[in-house]
Amino acid sequence: MPFGLSLLLLLCCLLSKGASYWQFLKEHVDSYKIQGFDGNTYCDYIMERRGLTRPVCKATNTFIHAFTSEIQAICRGAGRCHGRNICDSNSSFFITTCWVAPGSRLGRCVYRGRSHTRRIRVACNQRLPVRFVRIL
Repeated sequence: MPFGLSLLLLLCCLLSKGASYWQFLKEHVDSYKIQGFDGNTYCDYIMERRGLTRPVCKATNTFIHAFTSEIQAICRGAGRCHGRNICDSNSSFFITTCWVAPGSRLGRCVYRGRSHTRRIRVACNQRLPVRFVRIL
């Protein structure tokens, strides 16, 4: 295989692994929750802004309100890992969970939201969180 092609394949693979991390950030991390919004208004705003209402209203989504370094730490020793890539946080995080309200439809997604402090479980790849698994 020519050197240029192997370099291109390597770059492609690295970018695809990073893409999962960036997708995780887009869907689940909001370091600074907007103050002044109640849970419902916050969820309506953030779900639309993050593109989670297209092509359909996403049924549920959890946002973690912490710095990325704190969330990365779960995959880097500050969490208890099960198997190769599922890790539980040792500490609790401030989170907001959004649920789509009955009667929502494409173009008019309405959400209910609830904030609380809980430990979380994430899937990790190359010491980075790539998927939110659940609240513990």
